[in-house]
Amino acid sequence: MESINDYYIHNFKLLESSNFDEKILKEGTSIYEVIRIENTIPLFLENHLNRLFHSADISNLNIDLSYCDIEILIEQLIKKNKVLNGKIKIVALYNSNNKSEKELLIYFTPHYFPTKFEILEGVNIGICKVTRTNPNAKILNTKARAKADKSITKKKLFEVLLQNDAGYITEGSRSNIFFIKNNTIFTPPENDILMGITRNNIISVCNQYNINIIEKKIHSSEISEMDSAFISGTSLKVLPVRCIETQIFNTRNSILMDIITLYDAMIEEYVLSKLS
Repeated sequence: MESINDYYIHNFKLLESSNFDEKILKEGTSIYEVIRIENTIPLFLENHLNRLFHSADISNLNIDLSYCDIEILIEQLIKKNKVLNGKIKIVALYNSNNKSEKELLIYFTPHYFPTKFEILEGVNIGICKVTRTNPNAKILNTKARAKADKSITKKKLFEVLLQNDAGYITEGSRSNIFFIKNNTIFTPPENDILMGITRNNIISVCNQYNINIIEKKIHSSEISEMDSAFISGTSLKVLPVRCIETQIFNTRNSILMDIITLYDAMIEEYVLSKLS
């Protein structure tokens, strides 16, 4: 886990991170985005900003900034901190009593990128009974986050999958989930989840290369029928799952290996397009 860098942005002002207290984020309603920085380039920035503004719209909140405003601020922050690779967080914080009062924070946040061993061997994840009230909006939910983190720590897991009251798997606490059975990939439908940027890109890759992918509700009882599984996310990219609770999966599945390779190629192509 790496430390936060030297500078952050608060309401268009570049400030020293020594003055930053993340406790401020618990004082109101927050919508946010986390973006991976690869070779100074914020990956899939357009998609992240689209989701940020969508989260604001469906939550009846206003951002009052343009895409260009935020993009310029992010570029300034990356240059000031002299960062090649990392992770930044954009937070629009709203006063609980007056939603017209808001603050904008953009800062580098501690990050963990999976090791080569974890990518090769897969990670252990569990199941946690948590239901997000508004899954399509990326809103800070401290109660759900605390319950998931407690389960991860107690069972010494990499991640937990969220299971709703009906027993269906929706998503990871900070990731999206995919299963592979025979030659088909399955993932929960978009109405039940936060539509991850990486998840959407994986679906695009599958469609482009004629890999069969189906969105469907997946009950926890169906997990034992699956051959392989992987999770996706901004920091994780495509990460194989070794086991879910006691169910062991094949981490060398050929379709899974193809997805990892194709997604890495998509990232490389995006970075090169922005650097050129």
